[in-house]
Amino acid sequence: MKTSLATEMAPPFALVAHFFIAAILFLCFSAVALFFMEPDLAGYFISFPLAAFSHLYLLGFVMMVIFGAMYQLLPVVLEVPLFSKDFAYVQFYMYIVGLCMMVSGFSFPAYHLLIPYGALITYLSITIFCVNVFLTFYRLEKSTIVSKFLLMGTIFLFASISFGFIIGLNLGHGLIEIDHDAWIKAHILGTLGGFVMMVIMGVAMVLIPMFALSHHYDERAIQAALYCNTIGVSLGIIAFIASLPVVILYSALFLVLCANVLFIIQMSIVFRARVRKQNDYWVKNIVFALISLVASFVFIGMAQFSHDTTYVFIAAIFFFFGFLLAFIVGHLYKILPFLIWYKKFSPLVGKTKVPLLHQMIHTQTANLQAFVLFFSVVLFSISCWSHSAALFTLSASLFLVSILLVAFNVTYSFLYHSKEL
Repeated sequence: MKTSLATEMAPPFALVAHFFIAAILFLCFSAVALFFMEPDLAGYFISFPLAAFSHLYLLGFVMMVIFGAMYQLLPVVLEVPLFSKDFAYVQFYMYIVGLCMMVSGFSFPAYHLLIPYGALITYLSITIFCVNVFLTFYRLEKSTIVSKFLLMGTIFLFASISFGFIIGLNLGHGLIEIDHDAWIKAHILGTLGGFVMMVIMGVAMVLIPMFALSHHYDERAIQAALYCNTIGVSLGIIAFIASLPVVILYSALFLVLCANVLFIIQMSIVFRARVRKQNDYWVKNIVFALISLVASFVFIGMAQFSHDTTYVFIAAIFFFFGFLLAFIVGHLYKILPFLIWYKKFSPLVGKTKVPLLHQMIHTQTANLQAFVLFFSVVLFSISCWSHSAALFTLSASLFLVSILLVAFNVTYSFLYHSKEL
């Protein structure tokens, strides 16, 4: 398996930078939007304000980062060039327009008719991404565990966005009769359980051993996770859409749970085999992310037994902010400096003194940001459980501070200039 983030197969850094910069901007917008969410956390699972926030955060931040990471890592992992860089740029700009239209429709009732048109543009842009990935895979000569995760994740993405597009059309025009609640749950499962988790599991098997300097570890857990998650998510989507007996749905969700447990076990195996023992901001974020993933499943289980939707929101807080955000930010602190260094400083090697990668991240800020994020996630959970508006506002404030610190460090990396140059 490749142990570098850049080869001659990798796309131009400008392409990846588009996605990462946009992701940070949407993350900042979502942090601001969070202040308006407190009234919607009183027991309703799905609402338009929640839809606006979740699309800003998930589609604007999480998906943007994943798109950028996929475009960078796919050619490196598959050892084939990306099918089309032009497709990627077209996808980026269409995605921005479609997402902004959808969020506007969710946020302002007067513009709700923008939802289906924004959904169409977003759907077409993600379809371009999927086609680009599929055609890149067509050139693949040898399959690996990582390539299987990325391919299956892309298949789930195409299926789930198709559900989302149908839902968007129906909300705007009521063209067909569907159970919106069931279809939305299928859409969420396909996007989060199928695409996001598949890509995270696959990418983790590249990045975490690379950054931890882990070697010669057992991969049976992650191989089992691939099949458990594929079968579980597929069966769960069918169960929601076709209204299958609840025992089938629970069986599917159990398989998804098993896949995530196996993923955590695999990560612990990788960490035990690491050579680099320093517990820096990257390790802190990854460990907190995995703990949050466990916590999210614990609270989902509590919600099933108690039928209390409060636990669903707490589970979402740990999954969205504790797991996804900590995992992504931790890796951004590693990926961005390398890509920027490779673009800006690698041609100067041997000619003048160049910076080390860790110098391109402001360490004190990264450590502070991690602590503030951890604290805000805990406070969010307590505020949700206690239904305290004041505590929620404090949590949202700390979360915003954490996000601004992330934005600072990303800007710091992009603008880094060695004093010796």
